Amino acid sequence: MTPELLDLKHRTKEAIKGVGGLEAAAGFCRLGKSRLGECQNENKAEDFLPIDVLIALERLTAERSGSPHILRGLCHQMGGVFVKLPQVDAAGANLMKLLARKVQEGADVSVALCEALEDGVVQPAEARKVRCEIMQLMELLAAMNAELAAIEGVEA
Repeated sequence: MTPELLDLKHRTKEAIKGVGGLEAAAGFCRLGKSRLGECQNENKAEDFLPIDVLIALERLTAERSGSPHILRGLCHQMGGVFVKLPQVDAAGANLMKLLARKVQEGADVSVALCEALEDGVVQPAEARKVRCEIMQLMELLAAMNAELAAIEGVEA
């Protein structure tokens, strides 16, 4: 099994754990415990979650750290990154407020990176902090994109 498929198996296990384990997960989707177990089993190369089950489980783990587990892995494997869209309805009226927040978030990224580089070596904890700031900036940019799409009259 390729490293990418092993990663998806691990992420499937995390998603199932996030809803309370195999028995709980089976109660939230159309697959039974044994079938879900096969989908997370690294020795079952041919067994993966059907897309509708993946979506159901990922929705249930939305508040868990690292969520969506499997979708993040798929985005990474496709050369992208998962960015959550804003939870508010965009109306095209918040651009000035979002612009001000973008300036602040961009500064937060710069400050965190400068602090991490201060001694010439970026430590893992420092990298994690900078990456968190970057993700916050990307989510804000997604909100700005949604506002502009609302003005344009198209889907973001």
